[in-house]
Amino acid sequence: MKKFLQLASNSFDSYFNPKVIRKIELLLLRAAVFSFVLHLMIIYLGNHFNYFHNVQHSYLKAIYTPFSFILFYEVFLLIIIIPNSISEFIGKQFEVITLITLRSFFHDIADFNTSEAIHFENPAFLSLVYDLVASIFMLGLTIVYYKIYNSSNNKEVIRELNQFINIKKVVSLSMILVLLVLSVTSLFNWSVDMLEALKINDNYPNPNTVFYEDFFSIMIFVDVLLLIISFTFHSSFFIIFRNASFIITTILLRMSLTIEKPMNYIIILIGFLFAIASFFLYRFRYIHHKRDK
Repeated sequence: MKKFLQLASNSFDSYFNPKVIRKIELLLLRAAVFSFVLHLMIIYLGNHFNYFHNVQHSYLKAIYTPFSFILFYEVFLLIIIIPNSISEFIGKQFEVITLITLRSFFHDIADFNTSEAIHFENPAFLSLVYDLVASIFMLGLTIVYYKIYNSSNNKEVIRELNQFINIKKVVSLSMILVLLVLSVTSLFNWSVDMLEALKINDNYPNPNTVFYEDFFSIMIFVDVLLLIISFTFHSSFFIIFRNASFIITTILLRMSLTIEKPMNYIIILIGFLFAIASFFLYRFRYIHHKRDK
């Protein structure tokens, strides 16, 4: 078992070193640029040729596409930092959800009819306001979270054993495979739904429920698995509460993906605040416990 874990750890280190990660980043950025130009061309065809009349859109709609590639890269980073620490992992989840919220704004602004009166009784305008206000609050809470996380030179209070780190690398490698499978199947299903929507000129399917709903559902079970495994290496009431609170946060973030605005943002902010409060109290207790010794 130890040999397998060490082999998996070596594979993880060789596959996901800084140079490889940079190559993946450049690949996705090139794909983002290509998709942006392609989407602009499709919109142009839809706006100027009757054959493509079902794809008429504002050119602002094209902003949504490259941003999806950027968001996918952030999800990739979320997976490969699993071996680092659960605290850093939760911080990256904050970033991903915040970017999903920003992407929602790019999606909604393209559908906004500027000829309509702009007031708070207009649901489309109110949706844009929800996106902007929520993303600012999420950004602020993410900054607060990282402030607590970086409050000492020792990023993680618990010094994890090499064996547990190797186990997390195995989990990370497994999640990479899950990410690839989910990406392919989700893209296929979303494309089928898109074609159906174009045929009947209906609203486009929500991409958040196509990919990120399934992804965060899997992440919940990954969190629970790592929590249980961690008990074999170190366990105390305070560590259990901290890690359990992070799992609760992941569950709340997953719930928010299938709930209408503004309740989805309220749930996200509750999840952020709960994780921050738990982590702050955990750090507070640790610092004062050290002083008392």
